[in-house]
Amino acid sequence: MSELPPLRDLQLFASVDAQTLQRLARDAKVETFADGEVVFRQGDKAVFFVVVLHGYVKLSRTASCGDEALVNICTAGESLYEALTPDGAIYRVGAEAIGEASVLKLSAARFGGLLRDSSSLARAVIDEAARKISALISEVESLKGQNADQRLAQFILSLCPGGEDSCCFRLPYDKRLIAARLGVKQETLSRAFAKLRDIGVRTETRDIFVESVSRLAAECRGGDRHAHLPSERGDFLESRNVVA
Repeated sequence: MSELPPLRDLQLFASVDAQTLQRLARDAKVETFADGEVVFRQGDKAVFFVVVLHGYVKLSRTASCGDEALVNICTAGESLYEALTPDGAIYRVGAEAIGEASVLKLSAARFGGLLRDSSSLARAVIDEAARKISALISEVESLKGQNADQRLAQFILSLCPGGEDSCCFRLPYDKRLIAARLGVKQETLSRAFAKLRDIGVRTETRDIFVESVSRLAAECRGGDRHAHLPSERGDFLESRNVVA
């Protein structure tokens, strides 16, 4: 088991009072999961409140027919608070490590009690919920207002380090998950990657090379190629296997 990090170093707990942090840390533990390992299952009793320390954790919900829907991909510093039912009793989604991931596990019972007693902890959770809602609104806006090419361009742009107009980096997870996150089919994603080569974005498996970040940003806004991009109606029909 890994060493427990100072809770104050985590964004979620940065503004929480010292006494509350001490009480939270009493039975906290860190666990590391290999790629594909289950952190918790949908429907399990919510024994722990979980925060991602390293890597990525996929949240997904499985329907009665067996189909899986991606809910979110959480990274370092994010809690998995949205996995809990409103009463905090069970996990309404499942959580699975993407690559190697480490998480902080806090007693859900202790966390719930402190949430009622500590105004600073309650405010911290509200603030994180607001950030998650803001990100969700941006995601919905992207799904509704951008085609597949622009969504992919926006995703790649979000991974580019600041202050550089050319860069290279490795995708954080495989293209199957990227397609699910962007709301497109894998073949649509492949075509979008191919089109981005025209503006200097190259891929080698999971390695990305961006010749001009500013040009990529212009692509997110539509750019000079906007007229050549697939229409939203085309994306809509394709996503439903309908041929116009």
